[in-house]
Amino acid sequence: MFDKEAMKARMSEIIEKLTRDQCEHFTYALEQVASCYLSSSSHGALLISNETEEFQSLVAINASEMQISEMVEFMAEAMQGRHSSPGGMYVN
Repeated sequence: MFDKEAMKARMSEIIEKLTRDQCEHFTYALEQVASCYLSSSSHGALLISNETEEFQSLVAINASEMQISEMVEFMAEAMQGRHSSPGGMYVN
């Protein structure tokens, strides 16, 4: 069985290490991820890249391979459209 108290303690450790801006962004990201777990109509994917260890991974959250494919294609097009505009942390 998963230990929710241990998870809460680990999240507290992580939160303590974040700056105010990072904490704000982390909260937003976690809320978005949680919505995928709580609603059957919400789907997500986390794209992780680690330059030091030279790996990339894609984590599906309540999403099929087809849904992930469509999301990645949509986001790639959205990012290309923003290439000439100022950057930000969120793309909707």
